[in-house]
Amino acid sequence: MRLFLVCFVGLAVLACSPPSQWRLLLKHDRDGKVLSGDVGELISAVRQGCDLRVAWGARRNADPSRTIEHVSTPIWVAVRDGAVVEVQLDDFVINLSVLGEPNEEHPARERFGGTDKAVMWRANFKTDGTFDAVWYDPITGGLITRVPQRHGASWFADCAPGVTQPLYPAQ
Repeated sequence: MRLFLVCFVGLAVLACSPPSQWRLLLKHDRDGKVLSGDVGELISAVRQGCDLRVAWGARRNADPSRTIEHVSTPIWVAVRDGAVVEVQLDDFVINLSVLGEPNEEHPARERFGGTDKAVMWRANFKTDGTFDAVWYDPITGGLITRVPQRHGASWFADCAPGVTQPLYPAQ
């Protein structure tokens, strides 16, 4: 049984799409090795203009019982050479005093320039496992630190991808 929402516009009744159904399309390890899904399906979703989310997590090296999980909606998406999806994650303010752990224990406190000030964070993430995080001063725009790293990730789309063609013109 297929469900539809019914929308009313004046006296006309229109069939509307159902609410977004987020689907896991790709999960890869820190080296970009596919653990489940298919990068081709993710690329197809990008080419269809589907909304995406990328999710990743980490354990603290010093205390593996401490974990953090992130989910972000990218503000920019690209397909590189028809094989790698790259996204830019939106900036947000980080203040180490509100991260839920004592300032003196935070492993990146010195890279942040101390724990008593807020900084902006942004990142670029790729399906090959590369993750480039940048922290900068929200007032001056000056770079505080750049931390290239590798992460496994899960990639979600709000649609069922189908067969698509590249977005660039054919030669």
